[in-house]
Amino acid sequence: MLKDLLKEPLAPWQNGSGDVSDIVLDSRIRVSRNLKKYVFPSKATDEELAAVLAEGERYLPSLNLLGHGTYEAVALTDLTPLEREVLAERHISSATQIKTPAQRGVMVRQDGAVSVLINEDDHFCIQTAAPGLQLEQVWDEASQIDDTLESKLNFAFRDDFGYLTASPSLTGTGLVAGVTLHLPGLVMMKRLNRIVQVITKLGFAICGLYSERNEYIGNLFQVTNQVTLGISEEDILKQMKKIVGQIVQEERNCRSLLWTHNQNAMKDRLFRNYGVLSQAWMMQLDEAVELLSDFRLAIDLGVIQERPQAYPALLTAAGPGYLQYQAGRELNGEELDLQRAQTLRQLLRTYAV
Repeated sequence: MLKDLLKEPLAPWQNGSGDVSDIVLDSRIRVSRNLKKYVFPSKATDEELAAVLAEGERYLPSLNLLGHGTYEAVALTDLTPLEREVLAERHISSATQIKTPAQRGVMVRQDGAVSVLINEDDHFCIQTAAPGLQLEQVWDEASQIDDTLESKLNFAFRDDFGYLTASPSLTGTGLVAGVTLHLPGLVMMKRLNRIVQVITKLGFAICGLYSERNEYIGNLFQVTNQVTLGISEEDILKQMKKIVGQIVQEERNCRSLLWTHNQNAMKDRLFRNYGVLSQAWMMQLDEAVELLSDFRLAIDLGVIQERPQAYPALLTAAGPGYLQYQAGRELNGEELDLQRAQTLRQLLRTYAV
């Protein structure tokens, strides 16, 4: 089941549904929990890590009873290095977890929308995802899994602090909510910095998913909460939904202004970049991410007739882990650039309307 997920550029849950899905790509939840009787993974012995892994896998059948799909437990040592890289790129695992795969594992739901990381920074990290703006749905699913595991396991909790976590910044709810947004309008109109300043004061952060030398690549950003102590999960999600709604409206306004006042220039840019994306023989990752941003904007503006799901599929396919996994071996820089361009050309034809 897991290996089938890794082969495809889109997971079943990435169907383009959800509110404001033209701007909000996905909503995600991470919930960190630890067992009271063991030290945190970074300080634990192999025997303690093995015990935590066994406890998690023992209760996998309880997750199947939730009725949203079946789960598979996978030890990271049973995967190849290339498979682990794709696991991290697809956010089913994490770069932190795959660095030391011994006595670490994941429990993955068949649609790829839910995974439970065992022995990452914390003993358990529950991850849920959904397309578009669906914070309530991802929280409900994470909460159900959390309640199911907590009914079987003794999680570390104190009345005065809440849930105890390896990182003090997560102590309390142990919750990190994230919403991924595509914001080319705000970037082109140079209005993003003002939004960053405002939401930072409200206890939230916005960071670029792809960045280099303090420059944002591909206009992809994630809004996350920075406060987990002294506030309820419901309040975090309520505030985040309000903030995201305001960002979406600002982005719509910027796109409208750009299109109204610079329609010919916008069409020229979008068609030119689509030509490069669809015809290039070699392509580096940063260039691909930038071109894909204009590709998605062109779809949203009705300039190019492609299915919106092509965008997340192409983003996945541009990743070095995915490309090497498909090739079945490690690729050097030039081989990666050749393979990336070829894969993007093929997928553009696959998702054409």
